Amino acid sequence: MQLKRFHQAERAVLGRVRALALALLFVLPTAALGQTAPAAPAPAAPAALNPLAPDVTVDFREQMRTFVQSISDFARSLNPTFIVVARGGLALVGKPDPEDDTRIFPARTYTRAIDGVMETQLLDEKVTTADGKLDPVREAVVKRRQEDVDLAKKGGLSVFDLEFSKDAKTIDGHNVSAAKKGLIPFVAESPELSTIPRHPASAFHANPKPIGATQDARNFLYVANTQGFGTTGDFIQAMRGTNHDVVVVDVFQGRAPLTRQDVDMLKYKKLGAPRLVLAQIDIGTAASFDYFWKPDWAQGNPTFINAPLREDPDRYRTIYWDPAWQAIITGDFNSYIYGVVDLGFDGVVLKGVDAWRYFETGGEEG
Repeated sequence: MQLKRFHQAERAVLGRVRALALALLFVLPTAALGQTAPAAPAPAAPAALNPLAPDVTVDFREQMRTFVQSISDFARSLNPTFIVVARGGLALVGKPDPEDDTRIFPARTYTRAIDGVMETQLLDEKVTTADGKLDPVREAVVKRRQEDVDLAKKGGLSVFDLEFSKDAKTIDGHNVSAAKKGLIPFVAESPELSTIPRHPASAFHANPKPIGATQDARNFLYVANTQGFGTTGDFIQAMRGTNHDVVVVDVFQGRAPLTRQDVDMLKYKKLGAPRLVLAQIDIGTAASFDYFWKPDWAQGNPTFINAPLREDPDRYRTIYWDPAWQAIITGDFNSYIYGVVDLGFDGVVLKGVDAWRYFETGGEEG
């Protein structure tokens, strides 16, 4: 009996040590861990690249595909079953024929690197103007989006449909329509993703089945902003009271990352069956409150920090194809992805995969 109590105490101490180590990984620079990080590559040029300049030639879509693929390759080298979902990544599943952009071919390398895509407004099929006339532009957008959904499904990808509403009737309609189309639905109360919706009372199509892959999921829950929940413990308890097949959360609760124990506690539905827990990571922007942000950083310093977002001046677009930015996200034990894998998350939802739109449209979209 004494030996048993000793081992229990030993495991508890090791758990606390591991949690502290993970927190240090995310919050403190590598030097504070007593480790020597690989030297950062010297910038190719002293001046920051202006990706919107007329003489700059970058395949913004392909650069994003390559970035996502590198994240997937690294994560799966650590955990072969690691799940990657590209939020805003639907438009990248197909590549137009260089000589005829009406012909679309599957982007197979990109598709094989991910497990699913997540989009909003997939149920919006309106192709007319306010006065009832056919809008050719809108019609083309709806048609191309459906082609991309079909391509994604043929490529074996799960398609997560994220909608927004507080109206019970609208929510029920969205869920039923999405399920009929073979989509995995979630209707959040607002784009802030800061609450567990009050309706429906349980998850749509709640079920007691264990979930081991995105293809098994019939619903999901996405809560990125947890300020309204109180403590981390309060948040974890609230999430444990849900029956969703997949839950998506931010790694950080305020300034501190979740612990491995927190993640483990999220991995079970209220019904008791295992489910998937995915971490949200933004790969298209950086904020001045991010754990990796340095005090002297500003627009253009380092070179991958681009223009601030109009709606959020503390958040900046990144030159996402810059190797220095990508090294923060993935590639070694100092990277964001390494921390996520080590915390025990089943996978990630990569936010900001649609950042290419902003650059491709000259700063007019995205």
